[in-house]
Amino acid sequence: MGLLDIVRRLRAGAGVEAPKIAPVAGPASPQLGFMDGTDGRPSLTWARYAAGGFGHGGPYSPYGIAPGSEVSRERTAASAVTLDLLTSNSTVATLVENLATYAVGTGLTLSSRPNHTALGISSEQARELSDQIEQAWRMWANSPLECDASGRHSLHQLATAAFKSYLTSGEVVGVIDWRTAPGAISKTKVKLLDARQLDQSITRIADGLSSVQGVAFDKQGRVVGYWIRPYVLGNINSAPPTILVRAFTSWGRPRVLHLFDLIAAGQLRGLPALTGALAPAHAKGTLREYVLAQNLVQTMTATTIESDLPSGQAMQSLQTDVPVHGEASLEKGLKARGDYYGEAKVSLQPGVIAHLMPGDKLKMNRAESPNATHDPFDKSLARDAAKAAGASYEDTSGDYSQTSFSASRLALELPSRINKRRRGAIVEPFYRAVFMAWLEEACETGLIKLPEGAPAFWEARDAYSQSVWRGEGKPVADPLKEAQAQVLRLENGLATYEEVLGENGLDFEEVLAQRKSEKQQLEAAGFQYPVPKNRDDWKSDEPSADTTPRR
Repeated sequence: MGLLDIVRRLRAGAGVEAPKIAPVAGPASPQLGFMDGTDGRPSLTWARYAAGGFGHGGPYSPYGIAPGSEVSRERTAASAVTLDLLTSNSTVATLVENLATYAVGTGLTLSSRPNHTALGISSEQARELSDQIEQAWRMWANSPLECDASGRHSLHQLATAAFKSYLTSGEVVGVIDWRTAPGAISKTKVKLLDARQLDQSITRIADGLSSVQGVAFDKQGRVVGYWIRPYVLGNINSAPPTILVRAFTSWGRPRVLHLFDLIAAGQLRGLPALTGALAPAHAKGTLREYVLAQNLVQTMTATTIESDLPSGQAMQSLQTDVPVHGEASLEKGLKARGDYYGEAKVSLQPGVIAHLMPGDKLKMNRAESPNATHDPFDKSLARDAAKAAGASYEDTSGDYSQTSFSASRLALELPSRINKRRRGAIVEPFYRAVFMAWLEEACETGLIKLPEGAPAFWEARDAYSQSVWRGEGKPVADPLKEAQAQVLRLENGLATYEEVLGENGLDFEEVLAQRKSEKQQLEAAGFQYPVPKNRDDWKSDEPSADTTPRR
């Protein structure tokens, strides 16, 4: 029952039906899902939620006691609920947007680190090769025509969508394709898939492969392929059959990306990262809906007229015409009031004097909701949702009114570490797999000039592909104090420039080259390049203060 239905029934004088909890066949299960209460039945939070039609990733099927079976059993409903609440629940929508922004931001930056020892080249040659790779990669990743199979998005946009897929469905599914596109130079293309295209319903043994939940394994238990429904964008007239797509080519080039956060040993599919936040987020939305409905009803009956006419037993006088208090009958009293108010309507417009019938009085009703307990309870639900999702309450709610400076620093510390871990588990592997496929093509086609005497790419794939991926730095409560702390660490030898710059999402070599270029341009234009104040030869232009001790 929606909000409008509740209001209509209340206005019509009908009661609102209590939420019906779906019966559970058999005894309560000790293995509870995220929508179950302590008795094994759906909790009151989800009582009004139509969960019967969920089919995200295929229908439910028993998984027995296989490794990760609990994750497999819950992921279907959890994925569908998360995607549904993404468009109807402000808390879930805020969490998805905030977490994706922290993890990816405007995209990760490549810092190429070819292993010069393994490649048999000098460190200077490795540095020149690194510059080539980074410049060519930057152009390719920022060009939708080059990197996206549909030609619409940059690689950084695809990475953001991939991370949001991890938050809502629990996993990232994509294909690194090889195709020719008009106007494109390279043939390496990335195609991001909906996680539902990885068919969870396929569990079979055939052709020497054991397939479980859409993932195919060889006899040694290594992933060799995925059962995917190859939908073509724009083609809505057919539902293609599921096909087996090999995970790698015969020479080791990655073809399918399947990334998820490992929770249990033997886990095959991913569980949405927001699963623990769904119950408090949905409860918060439900509370807000009912409070709003109550407020609307109380607002519609904000003013009433109280009369001294009796009710209850006196209403029987309408049929018997029995006198009331020695006066006219109740029927005559009601008729007199009806005639009076029919002629003299009560108006609440400013400047109007309303005359009431003798014995009647005007009562202004005050809304009793939300009351003093509503705000603390609403905030507690927001805190639970943010904590379960690995975010901070302040960022999720936008409420900083009760947060001190020290508390804000603590509130940002743990979420930043969680974000760093998720970036390393989902975002960096996405970039790294795509980078390795692109670098193979770039080296084989001559886009990247390999140093003289260096081996071919296929002979030293890992040595050429070594890299560090940097994202935006973590948010800080006080940038000045954070900068002062970094300076102290540098001055006392507790950190390196590369480490400090990396924490801010910057690459040391790029910053060094940029500062060198700026210094040359400023000096050529006749300006003095600013130097740090901790330099030994630095002298202040300001007059020195009198530091003579006074008696």
